[in-house]
Amino acid sequence: MTLRTLLSSLATRMALLLLLFVVLAGCGATRQAPEHTLAETSFRVPKSRAIDAQDAQRIEQESMLYVYDPLERMNRLTYNFNARFDRAVFVPVVTAYQKTFPRSVRTGVSNFIGNLNEVPHLANSALQANQNKVNTTIIRLFTNTVLGVGGLFDVATDLGFEREDEDFGQTLSVWGVPDGAYIVLPFYGPSNARDTAGTAGDMVFSYYQMEYLFDIAGVSDHALARNINTGVRALNSRSEVPFRYYTTDTPFEYDILRFAYTRARVLQALD
Repeated sequence: MTLRTLLSSLATRMALLLLLFVVLAGCGATRQAPEHTLAETSFRVPKSRAIDAQDAQRIEQESMLYVYDPLERMNRLTYNFNARFDRAVFVPVVTAYQKTFPRSVRTGVSNFIGNLNEVPHLANSALQANQNKVNTTIIRLFTNTVLGVGGLFDVATDLGFEREDEDFGQTLSVWGVPDGAYIVLPFYGPSNARDTAGTAGDMVFSYYQMEYLFDIAGVSDHALARNINTGVRALNSRSEVPFRYYTTDTPFEYDILRFAYTRARVLQALD
């Protein structure tokens, strides 16, 4: 190949590359948004496609599942912690408990704890000034303690006296205390600002109630008895709840549970 032929070949290739570059540049130009290529007229008004922050908040609040949750980031972290603890500790222990003891024994334990809880139910019914609930709870406490062998059998329910599950959070609600922000408590789960204060109040009441009963029973080691009482109550409560974390087949499990808890508390306040 002569030098002249070589230079001619290189020139041809350079021309083709230059033509290809021009074509690609032209294609890139046509990809520009059409509104950027139109001439400016009085009919064109600049408008952002981004949703305004206030509009986004309004849309969220109008959602069926909306609950006031300013601590959502922290609450979701706590929710994930509770889910892992539940799966690693609570569920295996509950499963072993259910396999070890027959249903009749577990029912007796549940009835006995329920009878102990009638005392705070009675106190909260009185604080709510609800005479009907006070009367029902007194009847239940007396009937199950005497005829139900200390509460091992729920005779009162069989007689038509249903349990009045009144807690201090409901008492605060009766007297006009608002829900406040939604809160996920470690180990306990869904709550809100008012119910968190109510849970603390119920825990203090239960503590002194059990200390009094330990004294009556002649228990010398209150610390051991207290730990056993806490463990049995937690085990019984978890065994009565069929819910399992991350088994609802929805990415909105947190939102649904938050909404369900909030609506349930509203209905309980109306009862």
